[in-house]
Amino acid sequence: MESKLLKIKLNSNSRTKLDELILYMQENIEFPKNEMDQKGYYWDSVFYEKHSEFEYIYIVIKSNDFSKIMMDEVGLIETPFRDVYNKFRNECWAPELYLDIEPIFCFNSSMTFSV
Repeated sequence: MESKLLKIKLNSNSRTKLDELILYMQENIEFPKNEMDQKGYYWDSVFYEKHSEFEYIYIVIKSNDFSKIMMDEVGLIETPFRDVYNKFRNECWAPELYLDIEPIFCFNSSMTFSV
């Protein structure tokens, strides 16, 4: 299993909307799960950081093979999650591109190194 860390800058005062997105995902997990299955990766963890002027979320995503993930959403069969996610993204994401932070190594379930 491969891992990536995404750093996404948010507009100020986005925490409540982030909490709403996560709550929606928890209560309707079949929809984000379906879309993530189609895309070939899933969100493992979401972290939040607040500074005086802006906020960030960090999302750990995992895939069996990132070279095979869906890079656009042309072939995506959308679920009701898509509207909720797009609303969050349009209202909360800052205009800058997100950062895809390079992994150095990841432990796997047997606690051995994987690159």
